[in-house]
Amino acid sequence: MLGRTLIWLALLCLCPTFNLALEATWTPNEADSVDQGGDGGPLPVSLAQRKQLLELEAAIVQSQDPQATLSHVAQQNGMTPQDLAGMLNRNRKDLEESGQLQQMQTEVDAAIMQGQGAGGGRSMSATLPRRVMGLLFSILVGIMKTAAVQISTKPKQSTFLACLLFASFLVSYNAPRNGLAVFPPFSSGHTTILQPPNEYLQDYFVTKWTSASWENSLPAQSQVATKKKGSKSQKQSLFGVGMTNSLEIDPASAEEDVKVESTREVDGFSLVATAYKVIRTTSDDDDEDDLEQEYLLESVKSIFLERKFSEFIPVSSQSLKFRSFLVATEGSDDNDNVVEGALMVMKVLGDFGRYGVEPMCFSYELEEDENEPMTRCVAYHTLKGGHFDGEIKFSVEETEQGIVVGVTLAIPQGGREPPERLAKSMVSSFAESIADSSRIRMKQTLSRRSQSKLYRARASGSASLKRHLRYEQEKNQEEMAKDRKRKWKRNNPDAGRYRPSGHRPPSGSGPVHGF
Repeated sequence: MLGRTLIWLALLCLCPTFNLALEATWTPNEADSVDQGGDGGPLPVSLAQRKQLLELEAAIVQSQDPQATLSHVAQQNGMTPQDLAGMLNRNRKDLEESGQLQQMQTEVDAAIMQGQGAGGGRSMSATLPRRVMGLLFSILVGIMKTAAVQISTKPKQSTFLACLLFASFLVSYNAPRNGLAVFPPFSSGHTTILQPPNEYLQDYFVTKWTSASWENSLPAQSQVATKKKGSKSQKQSLFGVGMTNSLEIDPASAEEDVKVESTREVDGFSLVATAYKVIRTTSDDDDEDDLEQEYLLESVKSIFLERKFSEFIPVSSQSLKFRSFLVATEGSDDNDNVVEGALMVMKVLGDFGRYGVEPMCFSYELEEDENEPMTRCVAYHTLKGGHFDGEIKFSVEETEQGIVVGVTLAIPQGGREPPERLAKSMVSSFAESIADSSRIRMKQTLSRRSQSKLYRARASGSASLKRHLRYEQEKNQEEMAKDRKRKWKRNNPDAGRYRPSGHRPPSGSGPVHGF
């Protein structure tokens, strides 16, 4: 009982600011009292308890009021201050006689210094991360214990909850990286639940889809019987890469608004969807109209050269994105030996009504001579891993009506085809985007030109004004110099002996004042 009491005494004195709230008592033997002729009672046998008595003594000595602290501790334990002081002195004397005082006193001083340092701001801030880690670890242990109890009592519900948490983790991890991609056999083609980021598309197409893995998804090439007037029927190959080159576009039917046509009556094709749109200049002045026409042609050429077919997709249409990539051929380090591919991403094209990713490869590109009216077209055919099999062609032609933009999607017989409504929406969105991009680029070029002309006019006017001001200043300075020289000659008798070089003549032969 005495040892337990000493522990309480040590804790009480180590925290003197809270000693009024701590209660530690024991029942002493009255025969051991100093007043009764005793020696103050027996000392504990344990060295740990003897060390605690030293800590108690040191805490009392280092307190703000040692006498009051001694009296309070003795009063709380039913002792007189003299009895407590005698016990502490006998403890120190016995340890000194046994040769253990020096080592134990060193340990006590170190423990007290560490305890005092723990109350400082620096040590507390140093241990704050450890405290936070301990709190998190305790929370984790508590969650694990609770989960273990729930799993043992409700295994089915626990398994469902674990699967749900795991799925939530996968969704939160993959959503910003690939838009939650779904591949076959879980979907008919590459599908993403959310809109895929551009970095993922580039990595998927360039890194994953090397040139060796690009497999054409078009049906096997076949021949269709055709017959011209006054000749025998002939067989012509329609399927395969470049099949849209045989489809003729009638620019006369194009209008300023997007015109969309779809048919299933073309031989060899299950679906052909085409969208037309005319781009006209709006200036009334002939000179400005010719200038706008020139800039408009340059804008269209740059769009086809950069493959910017989906810059301004209308808000009312489905979300649509088209990107072109250049990939080096397999085993080639030459940057000139490349293959062009493209990716089209469209909402509702994929499974579950989500985003469908359609990989494509370059088919052909045609361009007329500079002396003839401008005509350009570029086509891409689908690869395996997409949602339909066909070829899409982007074309532009300069006519008397204006510049006609056309987009054609052709699905051959035996190939997978998208819904007709979706195909029409696709080609119309591309045509509208190319037309809007051309107009916007033309306006930007005109704006830069007008700003350049205004800047040149301002710069020319500013330079002319500066030259005029400099001329007037020099003229005034010359007139002032002539006037000063005339006055100086009239009033100075030595004006004829002026030496403009600044060298003084010999003494006695020149003016009184040298210049």
